[in-house]
Amino acid sequence: MLNGIGGSVDHPHLMKFKCPSSSACLAPAVSGIFSLLLLAGTPCYSAQSFFSSPEAPFIIAPNESIQRIAISEGSVEAAQAAIDSARQKDSNSVLVLEVGGMLTAGATPLMLPSKSCLRFLSGSGISAKSSSTAHSLISITNAENVSIVSVGTIRATVDGAGKVPVGISVGGSSRIDVDRLLVTRCSGSGIEMTGSDPLALNQAQSVTRCVLNRNGNGLLVDQTAGFVCLDNFFEENTGTALGISSLNSVVAGNMIGGSISGIKNGSDRAVVTRNVFGKNGTALELLSNSVSVLVSENRSLETNQNFLVAGVGNQFFRNEFPGSVNVSSSASNTLLIANSKFTTDTTNTNVGYFNPPTFSHPHTNAVIIPGKYRVDITIPGGKVTKEKDKSIAAVPTDIAYVQSEIGKVSSANPQAVLVLHLQGEYISKSKDGLQLPPNTCVILDGTIISDLGLPIDLPWVRGETISQVVLMASKGFSSFSGGKIDGGRQALYDVNASSNAPSIALLEGVNMADSSRDGIYIKGRSSPGPLYIYQCNIYGNGSRCIWPHVCSPVHSIANTCTGSHMDGIDLDAGAKDCTALFNICTGNRRHGLFLEEATHNNIAFGNIFSANGGSGVHIWNEEVKGNTGSNAVVSNICQANRKGVSAGGRSDDKTASGNLIFNNVCSGNRVDGIASGNSRATNNYFGQCVNYGNVGLDIQTSDSAAAYFFNAVNPEPSAR
Repeated sequence: MLNGIGGSVDHPHLMKFKCPSSSACLAPAVSGIFSLLLLAGTPCYSAQSFFSSPEAPFIIAPNESIQRIAISEGSVEAAQAAIDSARQKDSNSVLVLEVGGMLTAGATPLMLPSKSCLRFLSGSGISAKSSSTAHSLISITNAENVSIVSVGTIRATVDGAGKVPVGISVGGSSRIDVDRLLVTRCSGSGIEMTGSDPLALNQAQSVTRCVLNRNGNGLLVDQTAGFVCLDNFFEENTGTALGISSLNSVVAGNMIGGSISGIKNGSDRAVVTRNVFGKNGTALELLSNSVSVLVSENRSLETNQNFLVAGVGNQFFRNEFPGSVNVSSSASNTLLIANSKFTTDTTNTNVGYFNPPTFSHPHTNAVIIPGKYRVDITIPGGKVTKEKDKSIAAVPTDIAYVQSEIGKVSSANPQAVLVLHLQGEYISKSKDGLQLPPNTCVILDGTIISDLGLPIDLPWVRGETISQVVLMASKGFSSFSGGKIDGGRQALYDVNASSNAPSIALLEGVNMADSSRDGIYIKGRSSPGPLYIYQCNIYGNGSRCIWPHVCSPVHSIANTCTGSHMDGIDLDAGAKDCTALFNICTGNRRHGLFLEEATHNNIAFGNIFSANGGSGVHIWNEEVKGNTGSNAVVSNICQANRKGVSAGGRSDDKTASGNLIFNNVCSGNRVDGIASGNSRATNNYFGQCVNYGNVGLDIQTSDSAAAYFFNAVNPEPSAR
């Protein structure tokens, strides 16, 4: 038990559930609920898949030396002797250990040293003898750069046979990757992993595409930052399927069922997203040490799920979960935002509950915010009319009139949630635009365009007067969904959610275009809760599409950001604890995603960055003293940009170091796939890279950058 938590390159797409190896492989080792559904022919849908098989020209360095050791069927002791002998003869080479049959463990586990890659070929694996007394089948202790992977058509089996407590035990180690294994029948845990530094994202570990079945616990993770848990299949583990405590970790694309506890999470600023849950005693438990975990867009195959929530600042957003959320009296600042079919005690003062009606989810529920009643108001806009065979242009309604009307209703109903329906065409002639009162939900079926009577595309001037089409609320909750907000190339911002608009807010399904500066402006925002930007289309802006700048958390999820004169998304100048998930950023003049100016502890996962003028992802520090560091850039596609992923810093006190760049697909870029840094951007970790077909180098390395690389590949001599 660890810290109380025991007990192809194509864009990821939703698919019908596939057996993770083959039905023949799964029987009898895998016989749980998901497998039975599959074998019975019952329709069953899996989570998305995000991990891509690594493709890189080297394992740890371009000039590396590799020793290949063939290990045949037999005892662990014989295999260990071959490994120890090779390491004793050569302490510097990478050991590629190719196992061609079943290994059996008796009194001791197979112990893997640093810089070793254990590759199980078809039909191979490791299992416990009936008389085994080993604590684990495979052990990695105080090591770095170790991978264990199946390379055959069927997953290799790590089988404890009910005799061995742990299948794979990792302790005090860094940069350890486990991929495509079937880990089964371990009495304690299938896999246990601890790191050497709980704050170092450049020492991150991963478990991907594994089946963990019929163990005590499935996977337990502790004391390692940036842990990546993708595309695994947890089934019929009798204790906890996944127990994890990891700073800025990513848990996504997993299927979890048949356990007492599905996930126990004690992480800090982590993401749990797009997983599918079967039947568990408790689907998800956020432990007392959890902080600001974002639980978003998860789904359930069951109708009665149970969630337990403790910790500080945890958030549930847009989950499709029929079930109850039980929030501990010790929890604080828990947020439930726009979830489907959740039930909870809405009188609990430890919970912030906001279920706004939106354009795509236009519910009529009476409770939007507990303790407040609902008031709906419709203010028609201009409509296109027809006279004989001619269309008569709409005469837009002035937003000043809308502002006056909602001000009256809001003043008359101070304890209400105002739901404002705007239908038709509207015009904003004031720099103030539409200013949302606290606790207001706007549903737009039409267009608001700004016409300030100014020349278009005015050049930037320091201290210029702010103008916007929409200003989010100054306190409470607010939402805006649907329609189009058009800055007319005059208003500085389509939406302003900055320091004077710090309500906990949702922007959903909005088209935002033609601001003279930024689509969404988020500078200096200090709020009791995040801003959620979801499924919006933001394009053609004079600077950036989305600009979190010196602000508290902003979650940009499943947006399309195109054609801006600068970046798709720019996390700038101390923006922290933000996420960019499943966005498409394409055709922007500078970068798809810019992490700059000492921004830190942000997570970018599952995005597509393509055809941008600069890099798909650029990690940089130009002028802010500090470090652009401890950011996790995981499983993104960076294609047809100038560079795929790049890093750099300007000076010794303005650095961009210690970031995690893991399993990103960088292909077809006009210069390099990866540019690893300079002397002011050091010790970044590039792991499980997928790099091919770039015009320059697939991976550009630099001695001064001192980057860490570790890829579970098997390069031919000619590739090095």
